[in-house]
Amino acid sequence: MHIRDTILPRLLAWVIGALEALLLARLLARLLAARPDNPTFVGLYAVTGPLVAPLAALDLGQPRFGAVLELSTLLTAIAVPLLALLFWRLRMRPRRPV
Repeated sequence: MHIRDTILPRLLAWVIGALEALLLARLLARLLAARPDNPTFVGLYAVTGPLVAPLAALDLGQPRFGAVLELSTLLTAIAVPLLALLFWRLRMRPRRPV
């Protein structure tokens, strides 16, 4: 067996799962109005901030503090597994003999 067949799929699943968990934790923290000065949430927002930054324009009209449904985080949490699935399907498709 090659490393591509054993370790890479597991590593990809772990990384995507960790990203998804962090994004869902951010979404839940913002929905429940977690205190933004708490060190745990400061770290969570710092780690997930670059992931949701490309879609930050969706959240411009929302309040900075209080309970907020961050659309950028929600869409990123939906897009990450879909992009991983697309990558997986393209990578694992049967290869034609040369």
